[in-house]
Amino acid sequence: MFTVHILPEWTNLILQLISTLILFLVLRAKLANPMKEFLNKRAEAIKADLDAAELEKTEAEKLRAQYEASLNSAKDEAREIVDTAKKRGDQLKDEIVAEAKHEAQIISERATNDIEREKEKALDSLKSEVADMAMLVASKVVNKDLDEKTHKNMIDQFINEVGESKWQS
Repeated sequence: MFTVHILPEWTNLILQLISTLILFLVLRAKLANPMKEFLNKRAEAIKADLDAAELEKTEAEKLRAQYEASLNSAKDEAREIVDTAKKRGDQLKDEIVAEAKHEAQIISERATNDIEREKEKALDSLKSEVADMAMLVASKVVNKDLDEKTHKNMIDQFINEVGESKWQS
């Protein structure tokens, strides 16, 4: 029959403990330094990445600040351009209105002068016709021809007396 041993044999147990200890020491000697180096390199790489990320973040903040300043400057410049254009437009409008008023005044003065000239022409023509009529009437009344000088004097006197009182009022 079989006998069941609950406890291991001492020799096997001691040999297994010694071989595990030897294996541990060999692995520690062979793997501990490379593992420490690997972990140190990994820690340094992570630290370098964090430092680089912080530096990039700082640079990004600087660029963002520059962009915002540039954007604000562009907005101010655009506002200034619009204001300048408005001022120039108002100035041009005022110049055009002033020029139109000046031209209207010139046209009005020309029209007034033309009216005066036409009035003078009409008066002269009317005086001439009145003189001719007066001469015709006078010659019929007197029934004789007057000499040129006497006739002219009479016409001028008639025109001066009648013409000035009628045309001036």
